[in-house]
Amino acid sequence: MTNEIHHLLSYLIQVPKDRVLTLKEQQELLNKYEPFFRLSVSNETSKEEHNAEQWFTENASTVFTQYAELLSTRIPFSTPIWQKVYNATLFTSLVAIRLMFNRVPNLFLADIRLSIGADHRISKLAISETMPYFALVKDSPNAIAVSSQQELDKKLIAVITQLSEPLLPVYKQHKVHARVYWGNIFYACNLAFSKLTNKPIEIAHDSIDTDSLDGWQSQLFDTELIKGGQLNQVKSVQYQGFQKVYVRRETCCMKYKIDGKAKCSTCNLIPDSEQKELMLNKLQQALQSNH
Repeated sequence: MTNEIHHLLSYLIQVPKDRVLTLKEQQELLNKYEPFFRLSVSNETSKEEHNAEQWFTENASTVFTQYAELLSTRIPFSTPIWQKVYNATLFTSLVAIRLMFNRVPNLFLADIRLSIGADHRISKLAISETMPYFALVKDSPNAIAVSSQQELDKKLIAVITQLSEPLLPVYKQHKVHARVYWGNIFYACNLAFSKLTNKPIEIAHDSIDTDSLDGWQSQLFDTELIKGGQLNQVKSVQYQGFQKVYVRRETCCMKYKIDGKAKCSTCNLIPDSEQKELMLNKLQQALQSNH
């Protein structure tokens, strides 16, 4: 299944074939293609950076409170929004690296450096350039070879688990339900699909089989959480020979509970038919802007 997905997505980014890219170079290619892929891969550190494992133990509660005060809302409503930015910075890039380059950085929470912005949210997440990674071949001293795509998928879910399970008590303490917590994480992982296919796809040449994508994520996340693969769905809309991929959430991040905020366009509180119409309008607007 993952071979099919890799083939479907491989045309999106032109990857040099004459040499082995570093993890830093791969992430830079993703960021150049789509700035949403904003995980930093760098050995350069700054005084604003904190060890993530230590920060969540010592500082998370204070920052979660400050962020709730900034939004003039309750912590159970603001904290999932805070988590979404953290997730999107980390997990969307990790899954994109796995899909595009067949690599899975072997990350633990202590390997992540984080910075907090003036709005009390994540402004930067960084990992080392020399981070060991799982791959199908031992193509560098940092590579740990695995035997198959299926084994690489197992490594991916293991890394997601070792990054996420230690923080579950932190979020539970701040009234974030486990289903919302995992739904936010798996949504960020699945965003890799819609961000990699951020431009209208011409069906005649490059049609994306969203059933394959949804089947892959469902099987993968069911191994971490009972019915974890049902917390999000990968879907698409079509218009005049073009396709747009999007992710429908089956949990709510609670953003609409905050004054002045609307429901996310991917939220399960929006009827499926209405959501399809929203995505169809986005596809039409994208096609018009390209002409």
